[in-house]
Amino acid sequence: MKVVLVNPPSPPEFRVSRGLMGGFGMAVNPGLLYPPIELAHVASVLESDGHQVAIVDADPFDLDLDGTLARVVAEAPGFVCLDSSSTSLDQDLGLAKRIREALKVPVAMLGSQVTYTPGEIFDGENVDAVVRGEPEYTVRDLVRRAADGAAYAERRFEGVEGVTYRRADGEIVHEPERDKISTLDDLPIPARHLLDNSRYRFPGIEGAITTVKSSRGCPLNCSFCGYTLAQGLRFRFRSPESVLAELEDLYFTHGIRHVVFRDPIFTTRKDRIHAICDGIIAKGMTGLEWQCETAVKTLDREVLQKMAAAGCRHISLGVESGNAEIQKKHCGNKLSDLDKAEEVFRAARDYGIETRAFCMIGFPEETPEMADETIRLVERFDPDQVQFCAVTAYPGTPLYQMLRGEREFDYATMTGFQALEGNEHMTAAQIEEKIREAYRSFYLRPRRIVRELRHPGRLASKVARYFTLFRRRA
Repeated sequence: MKVVLVNPPSPPEFRVSRGLMGGFGMAVNPGLLYPPIELAHVASVLESDGHQVAIVDADPFDLDLDGTLARVVAEAPGFVCLDSSSTSLDQDLGLAKRIREALKVPVAMLGSQVTYTPGEIFDGENVDAVVRGEPEYTVRDLVRRAADGAAYAERRFEGVEGVTYRRADGEIVHEPERDKISTLDDLPIPARHLLDNSRYRFPGIEGAITTVKSSRGCPLNCSFCGYTLAQGLRFRFRSPESVLAELEDLYFTHGIRHVVFRDPIFTTRKDRIHAICDGIIAKGMTGLEWQCETAVKTLDREVLQKMAAAGCRHISLGVESGNAEIQKKHCGNKLSDLDKAEEVFRAARDYGIETRAFCMIGFPEETPEMADETIRLVERFDPDQVQFCAVTAYPGTPLYQMLRGEREFDYATMTGFQALEGNEHMTAAQIEEKIREAYRSFYLRPRRIVRELRHPGRLASKVARYFTLFRRRA
C-alpha cells in the first residue's frame, strides 16, 4: 500500500516543533527546524513491511494548509497518518478532515496530545483512528488492516493494540494499550532518504542538522514532563552498535555533520556513552559535531572529556527550579548537590562544550521569591544559554492531574512559554513578566553582555526570540 506520513504546517503565529515535550510539541525559535524523526522511524518500519512510503513535511517547503493538502493528494495514498501537537491541534485536525474528504481513505493521527485526549478527537469527522503511545508498530498494524480492504470495511480497527477509533454506530472504542518496544535495536534506521535533509537547521549552526533518538524513557518522573508519558519511566537504550550504525548512515550516506540527540537523559548510562564516543572516533567521524540533553547528576569530568573528544559541542541541562522543595516535589531532585552542579557547568566550559540551562517558572506553590531563587541559581551556574518556560500541565502528567482535573482549557495556549493560568501567588500575567525579568537579569549583566557581543548573529536571534516568546494564536 502507498502510505503518506504528514508533518503539518506550523500555525502562522509561530513555528511548532511537534517532537518536543515528549510529543506534545512547543513553539520554538523560527531558526530551529528539526526533522520529523518520529515519522521517519514509522516510515522505516512500514518500508520493512513492504509498503511504499512518502513523508510530507510542510515547514521546510513553506507549505500552507492548501499546499500540504495538494502535496498529499498528489501522492494518491491508500492510508495517511498525521503528526500533531497540543498548540496546533485544531489546525492539525482541520487538515486531517480535508485529506479524509479529498481522498476517501483511512486517516490516522499520532502524538502525545491525541494519546491522552483520544475521545474528543472524534468530535468531528476528522480522523478514522488515533494512534496512542509509541507509533511504529501500531501504525504498521493499522496499515496492514487498511490494506485488507474487506477487513477494514467489516471490522474497522478492532483488535489493533494502541488504537482508538469510532464505530459506524458512533461508539468510541479504546483498544488495549500496546506494550512499549522492549528492544529498540529491532527498529530499522530512520528513513532519512524520504526527507530533504539539507533543509533542517539549528540556530547558530551552519549546515544541515538532524536528530537521533538513542534511548527512550526517563526514571526521574518530573511532574510536568511529557517524555515519561510517551516513553515510560524505564530507561530503554539502543546498543552502541545500533547508534553508531545510524550515525554512520547519516554521516557517510547523507553527508550530515551536525546531530542533536533527542534522548530525555542522554548520559543515563556512562559506559554506553563512552562506547558511543569511542566508536565515533574509531570509525573516522571526526567531523561530526553533536549536542544532547541530560541531567546534571549523570555527568562528571571524565565523561565530559570523552564527549568533547568525540565531537560534543553543546549540552542542555535541566535546572528547572532553584528552590529545594520544588526540586523534590516536581523536578526529580536533579540538583541535590548544587556545588557538584556548578562544577559540571564549569567542567563543560573547560572542555569547550557550551551549556544551556532549562528553567521553569509558575509551579503550583511557587512564590515570586522562589522564582527569584531560580534566577539567582542559573546566574551562579552561568551557562552559555538559558531558557525559561512557563510551567505547563500537559494532559496525562502528574501536574495535570494535580491542577486541572476535568476542567476544559484551550490547547492552543500550550506553547511552552505562555502561562495557562496563575497560582495562588502569581497571576498568569505575573508569571510571564517574571520570565521576562529572568531573561533580562541573566543576559543584561555587564560580563554577560561582553560575551554575547562576540556572537552578534546569535545575539540578534535571542533578542528576536525574547520579543516573540508569548505570541498567541489568533
